[in-house]
Amino acid sequence: MYRACTVTWRVSKILVDIGCVATWLLGQALIAAAQGVPGEVYEPGKLGKLERAVEEAVQKVPTKTLGLSLYGYVDVSYTQNFNHPSTSPGTNSLRIFDVDSDAFRVHMAQIVLEKVGKTDGELLDRAGFRVKLNFGEDSQFTGGSDPGDESDFQEVYVQYVAPFGNGLDLRIGRQNTLIGFEVIESPYNPNFSRSWMFGLGEPFTTTGVRAAYDFNENVSLAVGGISSFTQASGDTNSDLSMESALSLTLHERLGVTGFLIWGDEQARNTPGSGDLILGGGIVTVGLTDQTSAVVEAYYANQANASAISPARNARWNGVAGYLIHDFTDQWGFRVRGEIFEDAGGARTCGGTLGAPRVNVCAGATATAASPLSPVAQTLWETTFTLQYKPVPPLITRLEFRYDKSDQNTFQDGVNAANNQQTLAFEAIYLY
Repeated sequence: MYRACTVTWRVSKILVDIGCVATWLLGQALIAAAQGVPGEVYEPGKLGKLERAVEEAVQKVPTKTLGLSLYGYVDVSYTQNFNHPSTSPGTNSLRIFDVDSDAFRVHMAQIVLEKVGKTDGELLDRAGFRVKLNFGEDSQFTGGSDPGDESDFQEVYVQYVAPFGNGLDLRIGRQNTLIGFEVIESPYNPNFSRSWMFGLGEPFTTTGVRAAYDFNENVSLAVGGISSFTQASGDTNSDLSMESALSLTLHERLGVTGFLIWGDEQARNTPGSGDLILGGGIVTVGLTDQTSAVVEAYYANQANASAISPARNARWNGVAGYLIHDFTDQWGFRVRGEIFEDAGGARTCGGTLGAPRVNVCAGATATAASPLSPVAQTLWETTFTLQYKPVPPLITRLEFRYDKSDQNTFQDGVNAANNQQTLAFEAIYLY
C-alpha cells in the first residue's frame, strides 16, 4: 500500500510539473498571438486570424524564443502467437517489448522536453538538456529503479558544448547507449519487434559522463565513463566502465561505426573480477536512393559470469542484417535476419513469467514462479515488416516473425518447442 501511494504521488507530481510547463508555454503563445490581431467575424469552418496566430506562436515559442522542443509519440500493438502458448499470462518467449501473446499492448507514451546546445554563441546558447519521460508497459524494461513501474525517465542529462575546435559536446546524466543499431524508441527502428542483439546483449541506457567531438563531417568520436551496463538492476559496484563509439563516413553511401564497452560489471561480493568487454560494429550501405542495407555484429565476454558454470566466463555474440526499402513516402518493406549465441546461458532465460516478463524461456517445465533454468543456446530469427504511413504523423506496421532455437525454450500449447511464429500489428502516432 505504501509503495502504491509513493508511486502514485511521484507520477502525479511529474504530471503536475509537465502541466505547469505546458500552461506557461501556452500562455506565452496566447500573449504573442493576441498582439496585433484585430477583431473579426467568426465563420463556421474557417480558421480565424487568432487561431492561426495562436498556432504559429505555439510552434515558435518553444523553438525560437526559448530554444526548447517538446515532442514524443504513442505506441500500441496487437501480437498473435500461432503457437498459442499455455503460459499464464500468455507470453512470447524470449521477446523484449512484444511479450504479450494473443493480446493488445500499450507500449509507450513518451514525452521529450529538450534544449540542444549550440556549437557557437554565448554561454546560454551552448548549454542544453534533455528530459525524456516514458509511460506504458515498456517502461518496465527501459532501466527504471523498479522494474514493476510503468513510468521511467529514460533520459535525463545536461549538456554543454565547450568552445574547443569544432565544439566539444559534454553531457552528464542518463542517456541512450552509444552502441548498437536499434534503440528503445520504436519509430526509429526499421522493424516492430526488437532483435535479440539489442534486447539481450546490449545496454539500453547508461548513466555517467560523455564527451563527443566531430573532427570533420566524416569522422566523429564519443567516449563515456558509465556506472552501469545492465538495463534495470542499476550499478552493481562503485567502479566505472568505459563506453565509446567511432563513426566514419567513408562515402556518401557508406558509413561504419565501431563501438566498445569495457569495465567491471560484477557485484563486489561476487568471486572473480567480473571484467566485461563488448566490442563490435555497424556497417550501413545506401544501395539506392530508396534502399539501404545494415549489418551489425559484436562479441562479448564477461569473467566468471556463466550461468551454467559460475567459475567460467560468459560469452555471447551475434550478427544481424537489415534490408530497408521504401517504395514511396508512405509504403516501405523491411527484412531482418539474425543469429544470436549465448554460450554461457548468461543472457537468455533470465526472466520470470510474472511482470515484466522480459527474456523468458517459457518451456513446458516452466511455471510462473520458476521459469526454465539458464541454458546455453543459439537463436535464429527472420522478420518481415510492411510499413504504411496514412498521414505523416501516423506509422502503421504489419510484421511476421519466425524464431528458432537449438533448444526447446519456446512454448507450443502445453508442449516445449524449438520455434515460435508471431504476427503483429503496430500503430505509432508522433507529435
